[in-house]
Amino acid sequence: MAYQVLARKYRPQRFSDVVGQEHVTRTLLNALEQGRIAHGYIFSGHRGIGKTTIARILAMALNCRTAIGSAERPTPEPCGFCDSCTEIRAGNAVDVIEIDAATNRGIDEIRELRDAARYRPARDKYKIYILDEAHQITDAAFNALLKTLEEPPDHVVFMMATTQPEDFPQTIRSRCQHFSFHAVKFDDILGQLRAIAGQENITADDAALALLAEAGDGSMRDALSIMDQAIASAPLLDGKAKLDGEQIRELMGAVPNTVFERLLEAVSENQTAAVIGEINTLLNAGNSPAALARQFVRYLRNVLMARIAGEGSELLQISTDERARAARSAVLFSEEDLTRFLQVMLRTFDELNYRQEQRFHLELGLVKLVHLQRLLPVEELLSQFPSGGKPPAGGGALPPRAASSSSTGAVSSASMARPSATVVRAPEPEPAKPVFSPFEADRSRKTSGESAVSPLMEISVEPVVVPRTPTPLEATARAVEAETAKAPVSVAADTPIVAIEGTTALAIEPAPAPRVDTVYTQTVDLDRIRETVCAALNVNGHNTASVLLDAGQWSVEGDTIRVEVGAKKTMLGLTMNIEAEKIIKNALRGIGASQKLVAVPGENGVASTNAKPRAAASGSVQAAALENPLVKQAMDLFGAELRSVLDLRDK
Repeated sequence: MAYQVLARKYRPQRFSDVVGQEHVTRTLLNALEQGRIAHGYIFSGHRGIGKTTIARILAMALNCRTAIGSAERPTPEPCGFCDSCTEIRAGNAVDVIEIDAATNRGIDEIRELRDAARYRPARDKYKIYILDEAHQITDAAFNALLKTLEEPPDHVVFMMATTQPEDFPQTIRSRCQHFSFHAVKFDDILGQLRAIAGQENITADDAALALLAEAGDGSMRDALSIMDQAIASAPLLDGKAKLDGEQIRELMGAVPNTVFERLLEAVSENQTAAVIGEINTLLNAGNSPAALARQFVRYLRNVLMARIAGEGSELLQISTDERARAARSAVLFSEEDLTRFLQVMLRTFDELNYRQEQRFHLELGLVKLVHLQRLLPVEELLSQFPSGGKPPAGGGALPPRAASSSSTGAVSSASMARPSATVVRAPEPEPAKPVFSPFEADRSRKTSGESAVSPLMEISVEPVVVPRTPTPLEATARAVEAETAKAPVSVAADTPIVAIEGTTALAIEPAPAPRVDTVYTQTVDLDRIRETVCAALNVNGHNTASVLLDAGQWSVEGDTIRVEVGAKKTMLGLTMNIEAEKIIKNALRGIGASQKLVAVPGENGVASTNAKPRAAASGSVQAAALENPLVKQAMDLFGAELRSVLDLRDK
């Protein structure tokens, strides 16, 4: 006799032989014992889990010639020895017709089936039609079968096996009994493989059988097919094939999970070089990037399940050694970290299917895992301060954090070690509506070469926009200047402003130490020019440019008025556009000023200042912001001052 593969040789012939589908076999046995036979069945579920097998066993039980309760057949199980059982098992029974619905899917084939169903069986009790892959049948063919399914002859039973029951018309599903098959559990597959290995006289250790069971992924047929292949490639020891875990991994093109355990250890220690070195070794050995990504995703899933439910949970369909390994990796990270890791690697795995340079995308996905360790949620930062109190005295840095716990609103932990006062800042809005990114701070740090300030919070107020009026100090300075024939005037610059999406973003910093004001000896009326230029920009809708110039450091160099503003080059280019420059020129021309005004970014995007901030004018946007209770609370909490306000409301 020709060799039979294990999946066919050990195909169950009785309901009790079927593994992992007790809910189906128990129901069918009870129905046979009570005589409650339906005229239509739908068996749906994963591939290779026994749908067609149970359909054949049910056909044998229905047409078995041995009476239930006899010595040869004490239970509703088929006897397996009568002519009907023998013919059905061999596949040549006249009254049990198996149809490949993927090939015979048209309306003409279904019409022939419907016409043949009218005739009584040739010998057995029932004429049984087993339709495999029944979801392939067309809608028109299903409609042709509707009437026969609803009112079939007493001698006809339809059994339809499918992996996609959702493709069945609802009219068909409502006329049949639907049995949903489960994926076979890991332990059930492992036990079956161990029993078959003993019957086949094969030497196999538990690690090798566990690898085969895990590779089956819930499908008994898949596991047996891989076992067949492993036996063929296994070395012979004393005339017996010996299955080894290392040989099976090589056969399947897999790598041991110890590699992924080392990868996660390197990620937990923020060692990017170690991660890239490990994956480089695997790729140079000939492993496929897609296969590595698939394995890593499966390992991450198991680690996440170990973190959520523990090492002994049924959610882990793996061997005992692999459970322990997943548990060791799980203690390195929080549940939120592992969730983000799995999300990143799933996206990376999807991208590998249609990307040209698969290696580059896999390396990028692994590097992202390292960078995710830098994230710190705002809630965790604020929770370190007493409620309603101030940060710890002494300007101490915040305690470091090994693993983050949330991705929402997270900021770079590298920028958290700052003085005790917290800075409330945000990025400048782009022409399109900006979207907050937790990697913005790190990207800004790399592009500017300096550590960037991370966004910590956003405070929105509804200020009243009114023309800016001189403060009492400024009015006094002008009066003195008029009396002393344009005597030197002291000018103070405000703090830098960084904008974020919203109505009004506030920049709050600790009050700087008092320093001596810079005194300019030029005879140019800088206050008047500043007031005129800022008012013109404000009237024409350029509020951001007005605030930047008003808070800048003004000086005169020959025939040029130089304004050092608290913004980086990119933001300054967006703010001081061509239209703003025209408004400035017209304003200077209107007051007879012959100088030209040039705005330059301050060092590291911060304008140098040595003067105290000017008092907010009554009715100004600064005054409105100061009255906001959230601003007051923030200033009390951090002991800071309001240096500047940026109005981002749509005009």
